[in-house]
Amino acid sequence: MNILHIDSCALGDHSASRQMTSAVTAALTASNDQATVPTVLYRDLAASPLSHASGPLLQVISQRWDADIPMNAELRAEALQSASLLQEFRDADVVVLGAPMHNFTVPSTLKAWMDRLLEQHPANAGGSQRQPAVRVLLVTAGCGALRLESPDDLMSYHESQLKAAFQFMGIRQLHIVRDLDDLQQIPELKHAA
Repeated sequence: MNILHIDSCALGDHSASRQMTSAVTAALTASNDQATVPTVLYRDLAASPLSHASGPLLQVISQRWDADIPMNAELRAEALQSASLLQEFRDADVVVLGAPMHNFTVPSTLKAWMDRLLEQHPANAGGSQRQPAVRVLLVTAGCGALRLESPDDLMSYHESQLKAAFQFMGIRQLHIVRDLDDLQQIPELKHAA
């Protein structure tokens, strides 16, 4: 099993979403019944943020490049990194994605990652939307006052945006994990909750 574990909250050890993604990834690796050891690729978008996509980069990664865009070493490196990010996503059997709500949306570092995936996904160019092999475990958490008040409406809004993006890419196996009790929804992780 290939697991892509992504954190995006800048709060480090104080982050509820980081604590939950770690617990979910540990439960996944412990529940693996295959003879091979699961491979976990970890990406911390807060510690190593991606640059926000420029107009030229978006044109290059969405294959709408033309001669008016100067292809320099920096743009080439950004395009290669974007292709690598998409390949990491495609190679994963499971993506454990920490997506905290920060100021009513995802952290900008997570948005930069999503932009790179969405812009170069075949569905964006009218191609196939199907990505059946990848399952996404979307770990969401509200910050500060959002945890103190009833967050259901805000969290539903937050989660629906993320669901729409993954559905656009053809992801049909998406589980929302707000707390560890939600692991009961995932057959191979029922014992972990």
